[in-house]
Amino acid sequence: MRKILLPVILATFVLFTLPWNHTLTAASQKSEEKLYLWANDMIRQPNDPPYLSLHYRLRELYFSVDPHETHPVVFLGDSITDEGDWSALFPNSPVENRGIGGDTTLGVLNRLDEVIALKPSQIFLMIGTNDLCFGRSLPDIVTNYRRILTRFQTELPQTQVYIQSVLPFNDTIFPSRLLRTNDNIRKLNKDIKQLARQYDYPYINLVPAFSGPDGRLPARYTSDGLHLSDAGYRVWRGQIKGLVKVEK
Repeated sequence: MRKILLPVILATFVLFTLPWNHTLTAASQKSEEKLYLWANDMIRQPNDPPYLSLHYRLRELYFSVDPHETHPVVFLGDSITDEGDWSALFPNSPVENRGIGGDTTLGVLNRLDEVIALKPSQIFLMIGTNDLCFGRSLPDIVTNYRRILTRFQTELPQTQVYIQSVLPFNDTIFPSRLLRTNDNIRKLNKDIKQLARQYDYPYINLVPAFSGPDGRLPARYTSDGLHLSDAGYRVWRGQIKGLVKVEK
């Protein structure tokens, strides 16, 4: 079975990680999505954690072969980070996108060796919304988050780490699932802010810029109620542009 899956995985890697895949027709994209879902189901083991999808594995593979900047500015997180075109948003900065769709605090912990090996000058971290979506309790998320920050502090003492709040979502568009509610996101952000203070890392509160009067993510800033639109990424850029290192 592994011999059969290998070419499928390699083909999926090419289709879903290289930039030209965006030029596929809608019909072709549907076919590729079906292939991806089939391969994802085939490769998963019963005890795999929720974050360990085929996309996660393919992104890890991509990170291992992708040439990277020297002492880059790393954007680290889940799909909200993954879908950002950070090189376009910060064209004069040596940025590296280390977001993976569906990732969690546990998934970030699992791949920290690769991030640390980059010897980043800066890390902008946003993680936690999928932990809630998968039913992980707030104390367990905080424990994982603490382990991430401990490794940064111990192994990257010269790196400036910025802790970014988890963004609210719009539950009138994107339904709540398990523990992911805006109330729990507010509680998690309170805990994350406290961790940032304990580790002496700056905390960037993005919530006010991404909240409407009802506390939800405004429709104009989102593509589906959870993920950001181009306008949303421009707002994010505006919130951090004074902090991102400029080199080029």
